[in-house]
Amino acid sequence: MIDDPQRWIWDSWYAKDGDDYHAFFLAAPRSLGDPDQRHWSAVAAHAVSTDLREWRHLPDALVPGEPGRFDDQAIWTGSVVKDGDVWRMFYTGIDATTRGARQRVGHAISHDLVTWTRVSPDPVAIADARWYSTYDREGAEAFRDPWVFRHTDGRWHMLVTATDLFGHGCIGHATSDDLLTWVVEEPLAIKTGFLQLEVLQVHTFGETPVLFFSCLETDISLDTVERRTGYYSAPAESALGPFALDRAEPMNVDGIYAGRVVETPDGPAMMGFRNVTATRPFEGVIGAPIPLELTSRGTVNVRATP
Repeated sequence: MIDDPQRWIWDSWYAKDGDDYHAFFLAAPRSLGDPDQRHWSAVAAHAVSTDLREWRHLPDALVPGEPGRFDDQAIWTGSVVKDGDVWRMFYTGIDATTRGARQRVGHAISHDLVTWTRVSPDPVAIADARWYSTYDREGAEAFRDPWVFRHTDGRWHMLVTATDLFGHGCIGHATSDDLLTWVVEEPLAIKTGFLQLEVLQVHTFGETPVLFFSCLETDISLDTVERRTGYYSAPAESALGPFALDRAEPMNVDGIYAGRVVETPDGPAMMGFRNVTATRPFEGVIGAPIPLELTSRGTVNVRATP
């Protein structure tokens, strides 16, 4: 479990370097009093482990930028990839002017996963008004939680939590040949029947790709999907879709949100934070790894154990 008596901890993303797992996660002071206020004080904190259970805290990886920058209010969720001998973090930045209403993607690099340097004072990807709801049009611009991976086409792809022009949560998309210059593309899925698809990830189980995301019970308008606040999986034909969101299923774990699938020696497992439930207040900790298995429906759930 990743916890800190002084800070709330929630969304996380991971990198494996040799025997070490590096966890990057959002953290904010518990002294704020109200957990709902944590979003405006978030930093990207850092811890390391060899087993995903016992963690040693390291210095924060990223904190808000200088006044006037796109990320001067808080750092939100991201992902890390290795590019040669360089680690690259793509993260969400929010500014003090809009306080989260406008979300943009930033880029930082590291040679040791401990010391991080921003690549540019400007975002590398923002919502394109041709396909996405933008701040100027709607007063809100969801473009966050970048998940970056290299596809079989040899290019780098970014999945982004965004909103389409119909008011639905959509799977935002951007591409790059070098991880430095990004082209924002049309969404990979629109009119999804979800108000938001948070912390997107695609993970392959054997040869079967599966889409993962989190949402609130009130985010869902599809009659074919069980309404539950939590962590969902959905069948996918490839890492770039199509995605069968009408067949999405919630994970059979209560109160876990913003999960990430991590490969372990014992198979894939999920790491997620303990969200508020009807019987439990917000805890602000990331739980132990939960082993996963593929279902016959192309979704994923908790692996059965003897």
